[in-house]
Amino acid sequence: MNGTEYNRKAMKNMECGKCGGSAEGFKCEVCGDEMSDQPQTHGCGADRCLPKCTGCNETQTKCTCL
Repeated sequence: MNGTEYNRKAMKNMECGKCGGSAEGFKCEVCGDEMSDQPQTHGCGADRCLPKCTGCNETQTKCTCL
């Protein structure tokens, strides 16, 4: 398994850090841009792109599932 395959497999098993539900893809907590892979760079800062909770479609810091 190469690095890309490993990263995609790991991303399918992500959990929301707040509610513990599943998370898929990433979302910028500042501007709301969504992306499938975690970006290396982003206009608001790559550190602002966090896993997106599949339950509420928000970043794990703004999760409303609980």
